[in-house]
Amino acid sequence: MCRNSVDWLYRLDESYTWSGAPRIDSDRFFFDRKGHLRLVVGADGRITVTAGYAWNGCSPKVCLFDILVGTPDGVVHDVTCRPKTYFASMVHDALYQFLQADLPYTRRQADEIFLRMMAESDFAPRYVYWIAVRVLGGIMRFMISAKRGHDGQGVAAHAFLNERQFA
Repeated sequence: MCRNSVDWLYRLDESYTWSGAPRIDSDRFFFDRKGHLRLVVGADGRITVTAGYAWNGCSPKVCLFDILVGTPDGVVHDVTCRPKTYFASMVHDALYQFLQADLPYTRRQADEIFLRMMAESDFAPRYVYWIAVRVLGGIMRFMISAKRGHDGQGVAAHAFLNERQFA
């Protein structure tokens, strides 16, 4: 019911990296349908969401008569000057987007990362949000994948570098 609006609430101006995810065997790169690099999962446990990534904050949200209604993203954090769930919802959304594209983490691990990031921003109802994604996350995962899409696979570091070297 909303016209002349975008499908997202937030959009990254510059790439964002969070450290603290489980370590993996090699770096992985994930691309959207248009071939833009959107997510890098480092072997060292760093997760980078790249500039230009857009998302809706905590889901679900719907637009009714040009008013966005849905899950609140929290108050503005005094350190980041962003809603308290801003970074957690972004990383969680990116991880869910690529769960079916050889992401080295399970849905449960993505949800645990979401919880840890909300704790880092001192978001009080984090356990309520975490329980909601554990219960409803499977449904949301399919909605995100259908809407956002991916190229069907992640790319290992060596394949990514070889591909870029000869491009």
